[in-house]
Amino acid sequence: MRKISEKPFFWVGVYAVLLLIATTVPTASLLRIQRANRLFSVIFSDRALHFMGFGLLAWLLCFGYQKAQKRFRYWRSGIVSMGYGFSIELIQIPIPYRDFSHGDLAADAAGIVLALILFSCFAVRKDKKETSRISSG
Repeated sequence: MRKISEKPFFWVGVYAVLLLIATTVPTASLLRIQRANRLFSVIFSDRALHFMGFGLLAWLLCFGYQKAQKRFRYWRSGIVSMGYGFSIELIQIPIPYRDFSHGDLAADAAGIVLALILFSCFAVRKDKKETSRISSG
């Protein structure tokens, strides 16, 4: 029997909980970091964090689906990631220091699309290497 941390979607669940917490807590600390340095204001901007955060979620979902199923479909990861991002935006509506933002959804979508493209390139390259190694061996 495999350990729970070896299950395909374990790390997706852990990361999804951390992402939920990060997107619903007050942003006062983040604003102090952004004011400290011009580069930090770009790297730690709300849109950049949404882009990276949901891109990583999509990447982890791709990895989980690939491990769990022989017939892997990239669009599943995209739909689940975008649905989660939309759900988080809805959760933010009643929170006084947060709000629903179309810009955040656009950043989520851009990060997700980039992650899916990169993962598909990585997966195809890996499959080609394994196929050539098996055929030459």
